Amino acid sequence: MQEFINQLDGMAVLDKEGYYTYVSPGWERYTGFHASEVLGRKVWEIIPESHATEVFQTGKAVTRGLVSFNGIPAFTTYFPRFDQNGELCGIMLYIVIQGKESVAQFQTRIIALSSQIEFYRKELSMERGAKYNLDNIIGESKAILDLKHKILQASRSSSTVLIEGETGSGKELIAHAIHTLSPRCSANFVRVNCSAIPNELMESEFFGYAAGAFTGASRKGKIGRFELADSGTLFLDEINLLPMTMQPKFLRVLQEHEIDPVGSLKSQFVDVRVIAASNIELEQLVEKGSFRSDLYYRLNVIRISAPPLRTRKEDIPLLVQNFISRLNKQLGMMIGDIGSEALNFLMAYDWPGNVRELQNAVESAMNQTDHTILTIKDFSQLTERIRMRERKQAVTHYKLIPAKQAFEKSLIQDALMACEGNRKKAAELLGISRTMLYNKMAQYEIGDS
Repeated sequence: MQEFINQLDGMAVLDKEGYYTYVSPGWERYTGFHASEVLGRKVWEIIPESHATEVFQTGKAVTRGLVSFNGIPAFTTYFPRFDQNGELCGIMLYIVIQGKESVAQFQTRIIALSSQIEFYRKELSMERGAKYNLDNIIGESKAILDLKHKILQASRSSSTVLIEGETGSGKELIAHAIHTLSPRCSANFVRVNCSAIPNELMESEFFGYAAGAFTGASRKGKIGRFELADSGTLFLDEINLLPMTMQPKFLRVLQEHEIDPVGSLKSQFVDVRVIAASNIELEQLVEKGSFRSDLYYRLNVIRISAPPLRTRKEDIPLLVQNFISRLNKQLGMMIGDIGSEALNFLMAYDWPGNVRELQNAVESAMNQTDHTILTIKDFSQLTERIRMRERKQAVTHYKLIPAKQAFEKSLIQDALMACEGNRKKAAELLGISRTMLYNKMAQYEIGDS
């Protein structure tokens, strides 16, 4: 940016009231005013002919000729500046001198510099940023459209975000998309799974440590994940597994924007946006006492729920087509489509593993098929998994209440029949009290007959 500014003949920045907040050295040379003379003063006091008024009124950029200083003609372009809420918050203006030829040369230079900036921004994003964007969230259901709207809203803010949803429902995709759309998109997107770091290493991993902080520590010290994400986004997956001992330290970062590296005597400021994800509702953990309520409230500023696949089955055809297309490239295959019978089978399943399970099923089928169109036979692993789950559920169902109740009802009916309806004798035969017999008869709706 400094290189860009230095190549301008002159540049200045105005706030929403028209006061100068910055002028470049080129602007000082052209106008003859020193920064100390103009900063904090309105543009019309220095240059009465300024066209800043037009920009404040219309909110659109304008390019106009400017009265010359010291006989040097110039053109000035005024760019409106908008805040995160879309409100006009000021103007950036740059000056091009030496007439129209310089304007054309300057425009060419701007295009070249803009291309370079965009190239390096993309390179940075690929190297250390998020991998996915809003387009990677596949679906046209109302649940997905609502989700994308919430992502767009969250991307305009720097507040913490809590993403809750079942395993495999796409919580990480949501975090990537928020970062990609945010003003922090060219800064680091640091992903950390809280369950993957041993408790004894967690403090040094997140906050880093000073040189020689402990035996075996690097002589140069170590940068922690919070510092690595400075000016960017830190994504904390499975935040529900964060140990109680670490929760106060995380709370301090969110409140004070400061970290304390292990072994350091100084706190360090960090500008980090935190996005946390949990496959368990944190509110439940707060009620159980395994998660601090104050940390929960700090995380739960913007809350987004990832919808489970069973609530948006109309998205399954689009998801399947997307997986086939992507996996064809990854696996070197030429699968063209999925048969209607197989697709209906997938639509009828409830997908407890959500989108991740669906992708696994499609990839497995693609590796089993000998044809270019997937059939229901290609999903044999999924059908077998469903049968196993159903058998387990049937066994569990049989072992529990229904079998016991059916047996009790039959036994009571047989005892009453043997005692010709005499309840006292039937209770004695069954070895229970008459009161219990009456209760059981009422429960199972057994009459006198």
